[in-house]
Amino acid sequence: MKDLSSRKHASAWLRIDLGALAANYNIFKTLALPGCKVAGVIKADGYGLGVDQVFAALETQSCPFYFLATLDEALHIRRLTKKPVAVLGGLYKGAEDIYCHENILPVLNSLEDISNWQKKASTLGIKLPALLHFDTGMNRLGLDAQEAQTLCRDPARISGLDILYLISHFSCADEKNHPATKVQYDKFVKISSFFPAVKKSLANSSGSFRAKEYHFDLLRPGMALYGLNPVPEQENPMKPVVRLDTRILQIRSVIKNETVGYGETYRFDKNTRLATVALGYADGFLRSLGNSTNDRKAVLYYNGIACPVVGRVSMDAVTLDIGHLDPCPVAGETMEVIGAHQTADDLATAAGTIGYEILTSLGSRYFREYC
Repeated sequence: MKDLSSRKHASAWLRIDLGALAANYNIFKTLALPGCKVAGVIKADGYGLGVDQVFAALETQSCPFYFLATLDEALHIRRLTKKPVAVLGGLYKGAEDIYCHENILPVLNSLEDISNWQKKASTLGIKLPALLHFDTGMNRLGLDAQEAQTLCRDPARISGLDILYLISHFSCADEKNHPATKVQYDKFVKISSFFPAVKKSLANSSGSFRAKEYHFDLLRPGMALYGLNPVPEQENPMKPVVRLDTRILQIRSVIKNETVGYGETYRFDKNTRLATVALGYADGFLRSLGNSTNDRKAVLYYNGIACPVVGRVSMDAVTLDIGHLDPCPVAGETMEVIGAHQTADDLATAAGTIGYEILTSLGSRYFREYC
């Protein structure tokens, strides 16, 4: 734990509101159909916010089930809970003993996964639990159409397994009325009909909001737990979880026709003032947020006033045009990166990416405060 002196002398401060995260989880519990449970997707170090703290917050709300991306992530969480922990990345060949010994649930993504897990069950003489993932349109992970057809014709392939859930994953649920969402739903329903006794899980953060028929038995919210907007066409229903502020390192004046930063990509058309702040791509402030002379989009805020980024983002520094600020700030004051005036989603739009990348890129040099 960092002491108060390290906070005082930090260059940037990342505040993570675990109460808001817990409240966001409860939004899904309220949204879910009766009998439908709500899992917590806490992969990638809790979307960059600290998996131990995120897990603890969800535990206060009695989260019944956790999804991780990798076996290592799942093993870490297994040390903290006896509740179901599943690996979305599947069954790692040669690691079957670890899954069994640690009671980690593999998400079976192929007929090979099924065969390997079935062999392990046969060797042990018990039914081994797992989740079964059908690809309905992502073309990323899961049994493809041909494998699904094979399994539906021969369900004995999973006779030695205890399949807890059939799952699939939406590709476009964040876009309202995207036709792919209904197509995937219909495919999932058709496949599920071959396994009527098995529970089902389809809805991610966005899918949970799109239609109640997508809920089935288990919601799997991820990004929305961390304050990102699951329904981008409307006001964000989630509570903000992250605030990021950075320290002003230096104020300087520049004159017309001078440039700033690497490559001289930004040339000033008038005299102005600049603030250099302690923030860079090493901290997850993406290089794509830098600006050339004709391309102003990314901003930080000083006392609620937008200040545009000028020039390229460096490893440890960003420059901002503050010529319009009166009075002029001084070194040591702070500027808002993410907070009341700009969300992670807003910053992502400026960078041409998604809020997920902003959160999971947040660096280790910030002083982190949990509340």
